[in-house]
Amino acid sequence: MSTMTECRTETASLTKTAVLLALALVFQIGLASLAQPVVGPLVNMVLILAVLKVSPAAAIMIGCMTPLAAYMLGIMPLFPVLPVIMAGNAVYILLFSAFYKYNQWLAVFSAAIAKFFLMAMLIRLMAFTIFSGIPGPLITALSLPQFYTALIGGSVAILVNRCLPRKPVTD
Repeated sequence: MSTMTECRTETASLTKTAVLLALALVFQIGLASLAQPVVGPLVNMVLILAVLKVSPAAAIMIGCMTPLAAYMLGIMPLFPVLPVIMAGNAVYILLFSAFYKYNQWLAVFSAAIAKFFLMAMLIRLMAFTIFSGIPGPLITALSLPQFYTALIGGSVAILVNRCLPRKPVTD
């Protein structure tokens, strides 16, 4: 592969990642008043689209930046829970990536269930050991609703991906 082609590929990947991150942030900020039932599926959709259109690494970067941005903007009030959200996003992305080649719907379901279990376990572990100041509603929000938002977001991403171009646009 020539250097020029490699440069174009890297630039295209970086551009797609930036656009997807911007889209996730627009959802988080612009729809913040609609909260988890709307924003959660949309951000999860972006994470899965990032896997499908760029790479799992790009998706993980987005999955770590969005909770950090939510904290910095006052959407997520407690800094100590950010690693729980980041870990949940990373597991969601990695399991989806691992199972997608076998069955896209199995990938979405298994990734959603793993995200839910991991986040529910970690937030409870944190709340009952090292950081007892986590409010009950936040513990609830980082538990079962994570399964639903991940399942819906992943399913929408699969459907949206069918409408997106398969091959990169060339000049």
